[in-house]
Amino acid sequence: MKLDLRFSDRPLESLWCQAVAALVFQDPDLKGGALFRLNEKMAGFLSLLQERGFWTGRRGESVLLASQDAIRAEKILLKGLGQSTDYDAQLLVSHIREVGTTFNRMKVREFGIHIPVIQGLEEDHPSHLEMCARQVANPFFQYHRGESDFLLKVIFSVENCADEILRPIAGRLREYFDLQADFSVVIDLEHDNQSDTI
Repeated sequence: MKLDLRFSDRPLESLWCQAVAALVFQDPDLKGGALFRLNEKMAGFLSLLQERGFWTGRRGESVLLASQDAIRAEKILLKGLGQSTDYDAQLLVSHIREVGTTFNRMKVREFGIHIPVIQGLEEDHPSHLEMCARQVANPFFQYHRGESDFLLKVIFSVENCADEILRPIAGRLREYFDLQADFSVVIDLEHDNQSDTI
C-alpha cells in the first residue's frame, strides 16, 4: 500500500477527489467557515437539510450526499460530533476512524477532509490534525497493507494553518508512517506559493 498524505489550504469544495468529508458539531453555523462555502456551492442544500431536521450534526450522525457536480468531488460525507461542549480527543479518534472505515467500504481511495478548530482548544488543533492523519489511514492499512498497487490519497483542508505549524506535524507523521507504508507527506499552501514534499 502507498499513502499520499497532503495538507492543503484549498477549501473542501475546491479539492479534486472522489469524496470530501467534514466533521461537524451539532447545529453547525453555516454562515461562516468551511461549511459556509460548501453550502453556498450546493445552492443552500445543507441549510435546507438542517432546517428540515434531516441533518443536525448529532454525535454519530452521518449523511452521505452526491455533489451533483456542484463541487469537484463526487460525494460529500458529513459526520456529526455532537455538542462541542462534549468534545474530547477520544471522540475525535473514534469518528475519524469511522470516516476511514466508511470510505474503505465505499472503495473511495482519494478524499479530502476538514477537521474543525475547537473554540477554546485552538492550541490543540495541530495535535488533532496529526492524530486524525494517523487514524483515518488505519482502516486502509488493516485491509490493504499487502497490496503494492493500492494508493490512498488523503488531503486535509487546513485553511489558516501556517507552514511553521504543519512542518513539525509532517515530520512526526513521517516517523510514524515510515514503518507502515511507502508514503509521501506534502504541504501545499497556495497562499504562500509553497509545496514541500517531506
